[in-house]
Formats: sequence, structure tokens, C-alpha cells
Amino acid sequence: MRKILMSAMVVAMISGSVSIAMAQQGFSVSVKATPQFSFLQNSDDNDNSAIEKKATFNANFGVGAGYNFTDNIGIGLDVLYSLQGEKWEVSGLEVNQELEYVKMPFYFSYNTDASKPVSFFGKIGPQVSILTKAEFSDDESSGSVDNKDRFEDVTIGAMVNAGVQFKLTQNIFLQTGLHFDYDITNAENEDYSGFTSGRADTHNMTAGVQVGLKYKF
Repeated sequence: MRKILMSAMVVAMISGSVSIAMAQQGFSVSVKATPQFSFLQNSDDNDNSAIEKKATFNANFGVGAGYNFTDNIGIGLDVLYSLQGEKWEVSGLEVNQELEYVKMPFYFSYNTDASKPVSFFGKIGPQVSILTKAEFSDDESSGSVDNKDRFEDVTIGAMVNAGVQFKLTQNIFLQTGLHFDYDITNAENEDYSGFTSGRADTHNMTAGVQVGLKYKF
């Protein structure tokens, strides 16, 4: 009788462990938004004493899908619409370069034990950005000017995201984390007629706090 009880307990423990592991594996979908600061990093502009950069606050938002191969390791793909660019003050005139992109980061993910009420996660991977809008304005003009020809249609970069995950229900999680991305390729079109010869490359950069809801199947 004792052997039967012990065998039953072992089977129950193994079954419970398998159930928890299976619950942490599989597909997930998510919605997310990121209040963010955006920058256009160019060494020539940074060294120009006539240009004073201003804090530029924007946001991105979108959806994502992921798959966990194990309890802790997975992959994911997001589709985000990102409002970015930068503001400057040039010789007393405030100017604003607005940019809008569709961003698609493909990343590897790692999370600690998702069966607990609070767990930690990290994501890192490459990112493709597709330009949808570019407009330039200043505080002396009544409107903005389309200058999309100044910028490349597609840029390649990388992203990293790390933060905390809260288990709201068996399948729903609240995620919040620090989000950072940086374009490796030049955001500006080198053939743009308004550039002087030898202008340094310009790189998009954003940093913010991403908040989202994830549903695990």
C-alpha cells in the first residue's frame, strides 16, 4: 500500500511539473505601447555650436507574437508604428524634424519562471524600419514641409528590451520594461541634394518604457 501511495505521489509530481512546463511553452500574442525619447545622432551636428538639441518626446505602439521553445527561451516578432525625429534650436530658431516608421524587431527572448506572480524578461535582436512620413517645420512657418526624399526608405538596426512581467491570470501577463533601439545604417539619403560633401551618417535612436499585455495560449 505504501509503495502504491508513493508511486501515485511521484506520478502526480511529474504530471504537475509537465503541466507547468507546457503552460510556459507555446505561442503568445501581445499589444504594447512605448512613451519614448527620440534622437537623430549625427557627429557633424553634435559638433556644430550653432545647433542646440532639444528633448524630443514621442511614442510607438503596436502588436507582437512570440513562441517559447522551452520554459525560458523563445523568439518573437513585433510590428510597431513609431513616431520619432528630433527638435533643435538653430541660431535662435526652433526647428522640428518629424519621422514616422513601421518597425519590425525580430528578437530572442528569455524569461525567468513565468508561473510565479512576478518574473523577469529580456529581449534582443535585429530590427527593420520602413519610413512612412518625414516632415520639417520651424516656429516661423505656418506649416510643415514634406522632406521624405532626405531620408532612406528602409533602415536596419537593433533593439533591446528588459523588464518585469506580472501574472494577472493563468494566461494574461502585464509586461513593463526599458526599451532601446538604434539604427546601424544611415537614416539619411546620401544622394540628397541639400547635403554638403562628406556629411557624417545619421542614426535613429529611441529610448523609453514599454508597457504591454501578453496572452499565452
